[in-house]
Amino acid sequence: FVPKEYSSVNVDFGTFKATWRDTKTSQTRIFDKARAEEIVKKVNGKAGKVSDVQSEAKKENPPLLYDLTELQRDANVKYGFTAKQTLNLMQKLYEEHKLLTYPRTDSRYLGSDVVPSLKDRLETIAVGENGKFVHEILKGGIKVSKRFVDDSKVSDHHAIIPTEQPLKLSNLTFDEKRIYDLVVKRFLAVMMEPFEYDRITVNVNIELENFFAKGRVVKSEGWKRVYQNEDQVDDDSQEVKDQTL
Repeated sequence: FVPKEYSSVNVDFGTFKATWRDTKTSQTRIFDKARAEEIVKKVNGKAGKVSDVQSEAKKENPPLLYDLTELQRDANVKYGFTAKQTLNLMQKLYEEHKLLTYPRTDSRYLGSDVVPSLKDRLETIAVGENGKFVHEILKGGIKVSKRFVDDSKVSDHHAIIPTEQPLKLSNLTFDEKRIYDLVVKRFLAVMMEPFEYDRITVNVNIELENFFAKGRVVKSEGWKRVYQNEDQVDDDSQEVKDQTL
């Protein structure tokens, strides 16, 4: 493969941005810079007409609970920890602090025998900001489902979750708190409602040139509220507030 420079043309409508797309090939890359400049000159300052708006309801379920591999992967992405560092921190949280369950597991599910202890485990982590989520889950009743409780997917050890051990954050190091927080948030998220939104696609014509934009209108934050202070955007869509496109 030989690297080749290309251009793209984007327009800003104030409330959202759109990208030029070839009506014949649906290609957004323009390999002829003169052609790109021609399009810019053609549409700059001109009015656009919305030719099509499509809305599709979407639902995103919570992620699965952690096994060791997935926890090591997330700790590496978020904090730059090596697999060994994460395991060592997990061992301390398991053996010394007794706050998390056995770390060397390859299961991301719980067995039915753990279900009776879920309420106690939740009450143990109801500290600070997590308290409101625990209250919400317990008020609505813990909804056990195959998404996180499945005996057939548990071998020697179940997924990594908090224990019923009373929590004393002051006893933990900064990095231990980071790992503990990852597990607690995942434990909360798995018992919350799905994230629901409408995926919006808009096509706008300007001087016979086509521009498109993707966005979403959030209907219910669901489990994503647990991660509200973190960047959870995993696609190229825009957040669409209550507005007319």
